[in-house]
Amino acid sequence: MKNLKETYGLIWKLSSINGSRVCGKLLDRVMYNFEALPPLGKEYWWFLFFGQDRKQMMLTVFRKFGKNMVFNGRRAVFRKISENVFQAVTAGWVYDGNKIHDLGDTNPEIMVNSKKKTIISNISNRKMTFKGGFPEYELEIDEIVHLKMKKGDFPENKYAHGALIPPFGAGWVDIHSNAEGSVLGERFNGTAHLQKVVGIMTYGPFHWGRVVFKDGSATSIFCLKTGRDSKRYFHQSMIFYDHKTKRYLRFKKPKLRILKWEREKNDMWTVEGQDEDKKLRVVLEAYAKKEFTMRGGGRQVYIEYAVTPREFNLKTQDKIITLEDLGEGVGTFEDAHGSPI
Repeated sequence: MKNLKETYGLIWKLSSINGSRVCGKLLDRVMYNFEALPPLGKEYWWFLFFGQDRKQMMLTVFRKFGKNMVFNGRRAVFRKISENVFQAVTAGWVYDGNKIHDLGDTNPEIMVNSKKKTIISNISNRKMTFKGGFPEYELEIDEIVHLKMKKGDFPENKYAHGALIPPFGAGWVDIHSNAEGSVLGERFNGTAHLQKVVGIMTYGPFHWGRVVFKDGSATSIFCLKTGRDSKRYFHQSMIFYDHKTKRYLRFKKPKLRILKWEREKNDMWTVEGQDEDKKLRVVLEAYAKKEFTMRGGGRQVYIEYAVTPREFNLKTQDKIITLEDLGEGVGTFEDAHGSPI
């Protein structure tokens, strides 16, 4: 457990990197620590896994400033047990290729050990253990999940980002790796996206999405919004990783357009973005949906869509890339909204 000065110092350090030049030591420092949280303070761990045949899994560990909140309609307590043990929230879900399985939401004790590099807790009375150091990790949930993560074939597999405008700020790290093992008794082979976030901020609306394609390419988007139904976006990000050429195409100040619609009762999302020399259009079809709701110190709703791309078209000055070039894909699209009261 750190003090507030160190929390702000950490956010500053992550914001000063804002890219892939982050060392493994700092990744471990962020991943295996509880931070001191002032009012509006929050920290999240997100573990996302994208497999073949539309399989995917999401787990989250969440704590915030304050003594309690209502998570998914039930009261959750936040309290310090010891220097490295807190009572907080764990939640998650699995899509097995045919249907979604709710792993539940629990209000357990969570033990983080920075020396042993472990996070130990439980979810719905199943012991959950996350351990390891960059670039190799392991996740176990009793007998239902056993995944090993190893360095993938990505030129950039780790990131640090942040923004600091005191007293507000947020910093986070991302780790991308290959993942292999078993989930719900079935073999799993795919990729992992591990993230830890610490923020001092109000709740609010945003979109986030990531899709991984069969050939190893991937695309991701992020934007904040001025309101739940607003089409005014800021802090916009759009990136495409071309696995064939091992190149990243980053859109500079993309002019995002995001539209939700329906096709044969399925939720669809169209995402378009462009800058001076690139234009991207992606159509995503949702095949499963899971919602997390939070009330206390504000209100936040996370709607997680398990998606597959039905259209992909990227145009640059010298080439066009389509879904036929990339193969099928699997991903998550997040539609979040909230308010500070």
